Amino acid sequence: MGISVEVLPDAGAPQVGVTVTGLSGSGESVVSVQVSWDAGRTWHGVRGAERVVVTGGDFFRDHVPPLNVPATYRLVVHSGAVTPSPLEATVTVPSSWAWIQDPLNPRSAVRVSPTHGEDSIRLLSASASRLTRRQPVDLATPEGARLPVASIGRRQAPSQVPIVLQDLAAAQGALVRALDELFDSAGQVVIRGLPVEIPLDPVAHVAIPDLDESPVVGGVVGHREWVLTVTQVRPTSMRIVIPWWTYDQVRALWSPRTYNAVKATRPGDTYIDWSRDPEVP
Repeated sequence: MGISVEVLPDAGAPQVGVTVTGLSGSGESVVSVQVSWDAGRTWHGVRGAERVVVTGGDFFRDHVPPLNVPATYRLVVHSGAVTPSPLEATVTVPSSWAWIQDPLNPRSAVRVSPTHGEDSIRLLSASASRLTRRQPVDLATPEGARLPVASIGRRQAPSQVPIVLQDLAAAQGALVRALDELFDSAGQVVIRGLPVEIPLDPVAHVAIPDLDESPVVGGVVGHREWVLTVTQVRPTSMRIVIPWWTYDQVRALWSPRTYNAVKATRPGDTYIDWSRDPEVP
């Protein structure tokens, strides 16, 4: 009953599965799932799970959970006859990689090594060598006054943060192509799993207005280096997301079985079970 969370076994960037049960089975409820990585001081909506109409229960994927830090998920029941319990659950998602991805396309994620391994795109120590934390200030000087009056806003999140990535292994061509495609197609980008020394949020939505690339590294043509100048921003307000499983993908998995044959293969599975994992056992 209530909310439960788990690290999903799917390949690629780590995801968290959120199962909600115990809502009214005879009427609709409107619910949201939110996540906090700072012990509840701030909460962030899970994309695809904000003000969703649910009957009884449902399953949601958080495609961009924080990595290597405790993440608390809470269920908010905006309307409905039943408020189940518990309303909160905590999980820590382990990852030895950092990940860069399009927030609207969960399969676009590219892994990055925070160490100096040769089998991956590497995060270099020059990353976050400097950053800017602006504070909005408006000054107005009353007539005849020696000192102006200052209207001061809140100190902003880090901006103009350099992130330096490098590829030195020809075998990583697929990763390089994926990273190039990501930078070409994505608007915002989500970065997760960076070392704690880099002062971005554990789930950092960033804009990358400046991207410098070099196809020559250490005098070797064909190796690549990217210097990203990123500014942390609010997540895009667009509610769309490319589904992890599409109808055509699931149909291809089970073809040419009949409906009754499919049911017989997974007897007793509920709608939530199928939403979590539609694959053939």
